[in-house]
Amino acid sequence: MLSAALPLIALLLMAPAPKARVDVPKLEQGQKLFNQGDFDAALKMLDAAAIDGGDPATLEKVQLLRAQCLAARQDFARAEEAFALALDANPETTLDPTRVDPTVVRLLESVRARLTGTLVVGSTPPGALLMLDGKEIGPAPQTIAAPAGKHKVEARWGEGAAQSLELQVRPRRETRVEWVQASAAVVPGPGVLEPRPLRPFGDLRGVLEPATSGFVSGGLELGGGIELSWFRIGLFARLFPFFGIVPRFQLALPVLDTVNVLLEVSALTNFLPNGFGLGIGGGGGAEYYPLKWIGAYVLIGGRHHFLWPGRNDNTAFTATAGVRLRVP
Repeated sequence: MLSAALPLIALLLMAPAPKARVDVPKLEQGQKLFNQGDFDAALKMLDAAAIDGGDPATLEKVQLLRAQCLAARQDFARAEEAFALALDANPETTLDPTRVDPTVVRLLESVRARLTGTLVVGSTPPGALLMLDGKEIGPAPQTIAAPAGKHKVEARWGEGAAQSLELQVRPRRETRVEWVQASAAVVPGPGVLEPRPLRPFGDLRGVLEPATSGFVSGGLELGGGIELSWFRIGLFARLFPFFGIVPRFQLALPVLDTVNVLLEVSALTNFLPNGFGLGIGGGGGAEYYPLKWIGAYVLIGGRHHFLWPGRNDNTAFTATAGVRLRVP
């Protein structure tokens, strides 16, 4: 028995071993079947590849090929769904119109045009002017429905330089951008009293003073001082009809580029032929700057002298008009 079995064992040992099965990736098999025109078999293989998953680049290729198989079967509704999944994986995905049916290429582009993502743009501080792909879309914050794909977003505060970046909006997803102002530099218009270091100014003003007693007086004053931000302190000399020294404090509040509202308080010190006068005054008004270095102003107010020897016009209304020169 053993001698009879030995030749059979030898034949089995000499027989070639069966070849191992090569596991070709499903995407590759699907591509091969698609090239052969077997769209049904290719679609089954690609459906299995989609279920297996993979990185975004692989999923993009799988869904693009699925869409082409479905379009070849005239199943355009499902082809659009596959194109949408390909755009989810890569919003910039394309088909080569020289190698793919132009109708299928147009179908992909129509899906791309309909797919949008949400772009949420904020700014610190709020109010930056936003532009999307060169088109103004208003101040931040903004929530925008943007087409899927690459976009250029810009933000600008006032007259400062624009900040920009390129980003990719994915379909049916939210992309957030928060701009932070790189520089808070202020570019003032003509005549604006912008915060800045000390600077000098000079004034020439005329004052009319109708007193409550019926006596009308007035004077011409020349003076100057310094201003810091919106505050001014000055010293004036009354030159006519009698001599006096008038310290003044003034607050200038901007309301327009060239117009400021004025509030003023003054101490009145007068040297009279028969004695020494002392009082207080104040008023409010406005000033206008046609140029940054020169302006005109008017003030309406009143004054009262506590010490005013030999005169009966202790209390009077005041109307003042003047011209101011200052360092730009």
